Amino acid sequence: MKSKIVQDKKELYFLFGIFFFSFVLRLIYLSQMSSNPYFTLPTMDALYHDLWAQSIAQGNWIGDQVFFRAPFYPYFLGTVYKLFGHNYFIPRLIQHLIGSFSVILIYFLARRLFNRRIATLSAILTSIYGVMVYYEDELLLDFLLVFFGVLLILLLHRAEDNPGKSKFFLAGLVTSLFAITRPNILIFIPFALVWILFLLKFNFKKKIVFSLFFLLGLLALILPVTARNYLVGKDFVLISSQGGINFYIGNNPQADGTSAFLPPYGDDWEYQDAVYEVQKNTNKLPRPSEVSDYYLKKGVDFILHSPRKFLSLFIKKTYLFWNSFEISNNQDIYFFKRYSALIRILPLGFWIIAPLSLVGILLSLKSWKKYFLVLTFVLSYSFSVLLFFVNSRFRLPVLPFLIVFSSFALIQLFEYARRGSFKKLGLAFLLFLLFFLFSNSNFYHLDKANFAQSYFSLGNLFLKKGNLQKAEEEYLLALKENPSLQRAHLNLGNIYFHQKDYSRAEKEFLEELKANPRQEKAYNNLSVLYRIRGDYLEATALAKQALEIKPYYKEAYINSALAYLKTENYLSAESSLVSALALYPSFIDLKFYLGLIYQRQGKANEALQQYDELLREKVTGENLEYNLGLIYSKDDPSQGGLSGLKAYAAYNSGLIYLQKKEIDLAQKSLIQSIELKPNFAEAHAILGNLYDLRREYEPAADELEEAIKDSPDNPVYHYNLGLILAKTKNLTLAKQELEMALRLSPDFKLAQEKLRLVDSLLSIQSPK
Repeated sequence: MKSKIVQDKKELYFLFGIFFFSFVLRLIYLSQMSSNPYFTLPTMDALYHDLWAQSIAQGNWIGDQVFFRAPFYPYFLGTVYKLFGHNYFIPRLIQHLIGSFSVILIYFLARRLFNRRIATLSAILTSIYGVMVYYEDELLLDFLLVFFGVLLILLLHRAEDNPGKSKFFLAGLVTSLFAITRPNILIFIPFALVWILFLLKFNFKKKIVFSLFFLLGLLALILPVTARNYLVGKDFVLISSQGGINFYIGNNPQADGTSAFLPPYGDDWEYQDAVYEVQKNTNKLPRPSEVSDYYLKKGVDFILHSPRKFLSLFIKKTYLFWNSFEISNNQDIYFFKRYSALIRILPLGFWIIAPLSLVGILLSLKSWKKYFLVLTFVLSYSFSVLLFFVNSRFRLPVLPFLIVFSSFALIQLFEYARRGSFKKLGLAFLLFLLFFLFSNSNFYHLDKANFAQSYFSLGNLFLKKGNLQKAEEEYLLALKENPSLQRAHLNLGNIYFHQKDYSRAEKEFLEELKANPRQEKAYNNLSVLYRIRGDYLEATALAKQALEIKPYYKEAYINSALAYLKTENYLSAESSLVSALALYPSFIDLKFYLGLIYQRQGKANEALQQYDELLREKVTGENLEYNLGLIYSKDDPSQGGLSGLKAYAAYNSGLIYLQKKEIDLAQKSLIQSIELKPNFAEAHAILGNLYDLRREYEPAADELEEAIKDSPDNPVYHYNLGLILAKTKNLTLAKQELEMALRLSPDFKLAQEKLRLVDSLLSIQSPK
């Protein structure tokens, strides 16, 4: 008894120690990573989660569309933002804390399955596994799957040891949490039910009851998500609608088993591309479930009609899953190591865990019933990944179990040596050697040193920051690694456009079209350039070329309309936008430009209707990541996104109401435009003039001062403020403003006249 107490104390000390060690290690990594460029500028999936979480934190808890991706992680992140404010340190700190708890859970699972020695080794190996530390620091969901997966298997075994309805319900609930984080876990459910019904030593009635309570727990969180999807989207989607698209990405004639390419759009695809593909082939606007089903069927058709190709691809994916190479998905892990000395020195990796775990799995098969849950979890979850496509983070949920089997293999090899079982030791070591050579081979010529995409991604970060010089340097490095890298020339052209070097910008856009002839953004950007040069015919022709490649390309419709407006070809501009809105009602931005066309033609009521419809639309989080390659001219307010367009719509409505002498409505519209865009100089100026007309001089002066803050070099604003100040007898200040107007525009005759008048009034007030 005393010995057990001492042993329990040692175990408790070890658990505190390993938790503390794990967390400190992760804090060191977090401190090192906090200075890297990606820390406060997430990209790709991390950016998607960040924007979604911000929307949730701002109160948009329900949303208005069927979930495309499983929702739990964005809601987790959104809750953190709500509690602690939007920052990038606290979420990562919490994620590392959860990662450290995962180490403890792995200890308990290994102890339950094997013994304390194996549990101790498993916990130590997990605590120093660099890839797990890396993913805990990303705004990605995968670290949660490690926690949920180990907790699920541990809870099921605890329910076996001490059975009860609540324990099986709790295990089902954790499965439900896993499912609404990543639905792949659903493939494991039949194995869990087989284990309950056929391997547990209870009477059949209890097995049925326990199975039902497990399923109740499973449905407890999935059904609310399904109900929510139906309520907001009138579409039956169990959790998320991306499954079919992802299945086709992993199973199509062009699939390589690792890349998220959606034929024929490549890796530059957006969800709208998938919707259009379905719409084109079904002649109706599809629901999210119909988009998913369409691509699922395409993937199945590929398997049925090209079985040899599918089998070859599946074998490749199996090889890649068990290969030591860490296939990157969002950012290159090998490139990322440059930002952390810690991650570079941690020795543990898949290169040793994969072969050891395979040996451990083979050695455990003689007691397969005991390890049934873990073995089937690894088998089923791995298979669920192979059905789609392979990368490092998708295999993360099986890593804890592989580490446990690796620890088992190491201890078993030591035991064989200690007991002198050299035949068994030799056989086990031979297996390890074969698996080691297999896992560390490179049959598919995977390249750790090609960082073209990483340099490109870094260039995007600097471009978003506005550091054009650093962005240019990174894009040039990317092109040095891969001269035909998609979008690199496109974004270089964007930089030169911002620097007003239009000839170099044009050259880069043309280079992009050489590398990628179907890059619609390059045609669109060339359209902007030609419009700036005044070649409106060529501008419309280039916009049309962009639309031939991508008929649902909103920005090309806008550029085409703006080019038509420049030539006062209102009929063509109107026809183009009306047709686009009929085909794509979700392109609500086009309503602004249609309103602008009506306004230019003097069709006030038609213009107001379009602006009003746009203003009633909700502004949601806009993902600007994919618009880095786009350029905008000064006459295009769409660069401010939907909120910017709404500000201009309200401003234009105010101008129309002023023309109609409906002053109250004009005032209301102008105030609305300023609420949407506080630094809107023109709106402040017009509102100031409106207050002036009403002889409300104090708010008039306030608005003109705001206009001058936003646009200090506009002589008219200084002139108008001078007039208002003169009306309120602030002649000295009025003189200063009128003098400023003349400094900015020496030939401003009205300002000269009013300044003479103010000077004469000042001389009357202060005679010599």
